[in-house]
Amino acid sequence: MSKFTRILSTSIALIAGIAGITLVLYAWRLPPFTTTVEVTENAYVKGQVTVLAPQLSGYVAEVPVRDFEKVAKGQLLVRIDDRIYAQKVKQAEAALATQEAQIEALAQKKAQAEAKIDAAKAQIESARTALKTAQSGFDRNQSLSKTGAISRTVLEQSTAALEQARAALI
Repeated sequence: MSKFTRILSTSIALIAGIAGITLVLYAWRLPPFTTTVEVTENAYVKGQVTVLAPQLSGYVAEVPVRDFEKVAKGQLLVRIDDRIYAQKVKQAEAALATQEAQIEALAQKKAQAEAKIDAAKAQIESARTALKTAQSGFDRNQSLSKTGAISRTVLEQSTAALEQARAALI
C-alpha cells in the first residue's frame, strides 16, 4: 500500500467515524445538539384576556410594558398624560384660595359690624344715662322752681336738656 492510499483510507475512516458519532449524537439529541427551547407539536397556549378601562380619560404618555409580557396585580400598564389634570388642580386651588380670601373678608366685615353694634349699644347706654341725669336735674329744678329758689331760665335750660336727652335716645 502506498503512502497516499494509506493516508486516504485513514482519512476516510476518520471522517466516517466522526460522521457516525455525530449522527448518533444528533439522533439521540445529545450535546452539542440539545436545544434549550422545548418544542412540542400539539401544545395550546392558555391566557386570560382582560379589558382595561381607565377611570380618567386622557392621552397615553407612556406604556412601560411590552406586548404579551406577563404582568402582576398593581403593576403600571399605561401612564396617562396628567398635564390637563394638573392644570385643573391648579385652577381648583386658585378658586379655593379666592373663596378662602372671601371668607376672610366676610369675617372682617362681621367683626366690623359687631364692633358697630357694640358702639351703638354703648351710645344707647350713654344716652340712657344722660336721660336719667337730665330727668333728675329737671325734677329737682321743677320742685325748686315751685318754691322760687331758681329762675325760670334755669328751669327752661333743664327742660331743653331733658328734651335733648330724649331725642338722643330715639
